[in-house]
Amino acid sequence: MKLVWKGKYENEKQLLVGNLPENAVKFKEPSTPLMLNLVASIFIIPVFIIMGIAGFIKFHSELNIFSFYQFNILGMLLAALMVIPHEILHAIVFPKGAEIQIWYYPKGFMAFIFSTCPISKFRFIFLSLLPNIIFGLIPLIVWIFIPLKFDAASKVVFSFAFFSLLFGIGDYLNAFNAIIQMPKNSIAQLYGFNSYWFLK
Repeated sequence: MKLVWKGKYENEKQLLVGNLPENAVKFKEPSTPLMLNLVASIFIIPVFIIMGIAGFIKFHSELNIFSFYQFNILGMLLAALMVIPHEILHAIVFPKGAEIQIWYYPKGFMAFIFSTCPISKFRFIFLSLLPNIIFGLIPLIVWIFIPLKFDAASKVVFSFAFFSLLFGIGDYLNAFNAIIQMPKNSIAQLYGFNSYWFLK
């Protein structure tokens, strides 16, 4: 894997297009980063549901997704600092030898990776979800088991997990699209800002 820092993203013309087979099918997905964030915002709902379930398990109380939230500015800042490590976790899932570009997009408050290297359906889904598992789901599970007497640590871990999961809404959309649109044994490939799938 070769990581290349590309800097500020301004338009799709900056992205490589690569070579697609004639039978490649474009994903039904947003065509700009801003539209991606807008459409992906629907995945805020399952994030709140997951947090509610975690709170119910931790406190053994009625399921009230707002009653247990323990926000902490340090946890929020730590989650924000994981922007580049988040993208690197995406990148390491690509096959050995793939060139991965890292971009940041100030208008969309986001960073993203880009590569024209073809990958399997499973790898594409795993690539999309890995950072959210590492920075969101695993810390949330840890938070469940932090004793209540360690209130300060609990708040930091909770906030880190919560905002890490929220920051991944675009990834959830990508994984969802792959699950419902890509046939079994198909291959995914990025082309410009959009994703395509094809069968060998």
